[in-house]
Amino acid sequence: MPLMLVHKKPSRVFNLLFMKKLICLIISFGLSFGLADAQQSKKNLNANLTAFEAEIQKDIEGQKIAGAAYLLYHKGEIIRLKAFGYADLATKRQMQSNSLFRLASMTKPIATLALLLLQEDGLINMNDRLDKYLPVFAKPKVVVNQDTLLGTPILQTEAAKHPILLRHLLTHQAGFVSQWGGTLGGLYLGTYPDVNAHDLTHFSNQLAKLPISHEPGEGWIYGPSINVASRVVEVVSGIPFQDFVQQRILNPLGMTATKFFLEETDAARLSTLYAPDGQAGLRVLDPGTVSSKLISGPKVFYSGSGGLVSTLEDYLTFCVMILNEGKHQGKQIAKPETIALMKTDQVPLSINAHYTDEGRQLAEGFTFGYQIVRKETNKTLKRKGTISWSGATGPIFFIDPKEQLIGIYQFQTQPHSQVGTRKSFADWMIKAVRPE
Repeated sequence: MPLMLVHKKPSRVFNLLFMKKLICLIISFGLSFGLADAQQSKKNLNANLTAFEAEIQKDIEGQKIAGAAYLLYHKGEIIRLKAFGYADLATKRQMQSNSLFRLASMTKPIATLALLLLQEDGLINMNDRLDKYLPVFAKPKVVVNQDTLLGTPILQTEAAKHPILLRHLLTHQAGFVSQWGGTLGGLYLGTYPDVNAHDLTHFSNQLAKLPISHEPGEGWIYGPSINVASRVVEVVSGIPFQDFVQQRILNPLGMTATKFFLEETDAARLSTLYAPDGQAGLRVLDPGTVSSKLISGPKVFYSGSGGLVSTLEDYLTFCVMILNEGKHQGKQIAKPETIALMKTDQVPLSINAHYTDEGRQLAEGFTFGYQIVRKETNKTLKRKGTISWSGATGPIFFIDPKEQLIGIYQFQTQPHSQVGTRKSFADWMIKAVRPE
C-alpha cells in the first residue's frame, strides 16, 4: 500500500490550551499598554503640577503673594493638597493646607443654594417678583442718561418697564449699581462707607433707594444682588440668614471650619490679607490675628455676597456635593433638580456674563450661582459646561462635571491682577489630568 499521510484534528485539550495561552498573551499585552498609559499619565500629572508649583514659588519670591495653597480633586479622590510660603509674613507663620482664608465672592454659590432650597421647599419660585418679599424694591428706576457736573454725577432715570425677579438676583441681572461693574461704582461706594457696620436689612433698604443700571433681565453687571437674596432668605424662612445656612448647608455637610465670623482660637489658622504696597512688596489689609475684623469686628453683616471664611477641604466638600447632584455621604442635601439649576446657564445667549465683553464672543453664561463656559475658546482650556467663580481676596475654583475635576486655589492678596498663578491655575490643573 502506498504511504499516506494522515492529518489528525487537534484534540479539544490542545484547543483549550492554545486559547488560554492566546488569552493570556492578549491580557499581558493589554496590561503592558495599560501600565504604560498609567505611567505616562502619572508622569504628565506630576510634571504639570511641579511646573505650577514652581510658578507659585516665583509669585512668593516676587512678593506678589505671601503664601498659597491648592487642591486638585479628580474622579473621587484628592490628587494634590499642598501649601507654600507664609500665612503671615511678620511672624513667618507658614501657610498650611488647612489654613483659614476669606472666601469673599466664593461665598455666593453657598448663599445661592440657600435661596434655591426655599424653592425646593415650595415657599418661593425663582420667577417671583422681588417686591413680593421685599416691598422696598417695588418701583425700580432705570438710569437712561448719565453725566457729571463739577464732579457730581447727574442721573436721568425713568420707571423700569419690568419688575426685578428672584432669578435676576442669582444671575446678576437685576441691574443694581456695583463697585465691580457698570458705571455707577462711586454711587455704590458712597452709599456704603462701612458696609460691615450694618445688617442685611439695612443693606437692602439702602440699595432699594438707588437707581438700577439697566432693565431687569436685560443686562449683566456683577454686583451686590446675592446680599439681597440673603435678605429674602431671612424674610421667607423667618430666621437669620446665617442660621439658615448653618442648619441647611454647613451642618449637614460637616463644614465645621466654614464660618461668617471667627473666635480668638481661630486666629492661629487665619491667613493675613495683604495688598500690594506700591513698592514691589505687600502691606497688611486685615491681619491673621485676634485683631482681624473677622474676630474683633462688629459681627453684624452676614454677607451672602462675600462673608464666609473656610479651608480648602471644607470648600471641596461643598463642591463635591454639587458635583454629586446634591448628595453627601449618602444623604441628599439638595434635590438633583435643584443642583441642575446651578449647572445650567440661566442667562439669555445674547448676554455675556463676564466683566468684559471678550470681543463679543458671548462665551460665558451664568447659572444660579456660577459662571459657566458656553463655548470653548483659546483663552482657556476649560471645556463647555465647566462652572467656576472666584473671590476678591484672591481665591479661585472651578468644577468640570464631565471630567469630575475640581480645582481650588487660595491666597490672600487684594487686588490680585499681578498674580500670574491665579490666571493660569485652571489650565495647569486641566493639563495635569488630560492625556497627552
